[in-house]
Amino acid sequence: MPSGLPVVLPPRLAADGAKGRLLEAAVELFAARGYHGVSVRDLTAHLGVQPSSLYAKYASKADLFSELVFLANEEIRDRMRAGLLEAGPDPASQLSALVHANVEFHTTYPLFATIAHNDFGMLTESALRHVAASRKEAIDLMRAVIDRGNDLSAFDCDDPWTAIAAIAGFGIRLAVWYRPPGHIDDSAAGFAAEVQTWMGRDRSIEDLKTTYATYALRLVGAVTPS
Repeated sequence: MPSGLPVVLPPRLAADGAKGRLLEAAVELFAARGYHGVSVRDLTAHLGVQPSSLYAKYASKADLFSELVFLANEEIRDRMRAGLLEAGPDPASQLSALVHANVEFHTTYPLFATIAHNDFGMLTESALRHVAASRKEAIDLMRAVIDRGNDLSAFDCDDPWTAIAAIAGFGIRLAVWYRPPGHIDDSAAGFAAEVQTWMGRDRSIEDLKTTYATYALRLVGAVTPS
């Protein structure tokens, strides 16, 4: 990743032209200030256009925000599913793949990831249903792997839901503090810089993927072959 601000959107979601610029501006501002801290005028002023430019594409600020939250959660689910399909049959490898996908998304796109987990009360009714479905599908992937690991005696996890909550939290917190080496400070930089001092400023995404997968396997009581 080049130096500068973190990448805002995954390539498949980046759009050319005015809409692409609007989506990127919205991610940056909503991640920094939250839904209530951003007005339509803030968004359009950031782009140097009139508010009518936003309303030409979205009926309201809530519709724009709802689309971003939905897209972020859909991206997380899709990446986890793809990782699982490539992992093979071993439950430990499958759980590691799910963690790798989750960590990679939250560290590569921390601003987009921040939006994925906040201000759900501002979503439109339709978006809330779709976001809840995407999140449930991602959780179900992890639960199925843990249950299968238990059934095969590869894991010894008597409380899968607590393990899932902890593992999911890895990514959510990484989006708060992790920024790649050489990034330009953003709104989270004060806290991020402090945590990175504790964790090590030169931690790579690959290193974090490996580290958190190891933690996840410990949480589910992965059994080491004798």
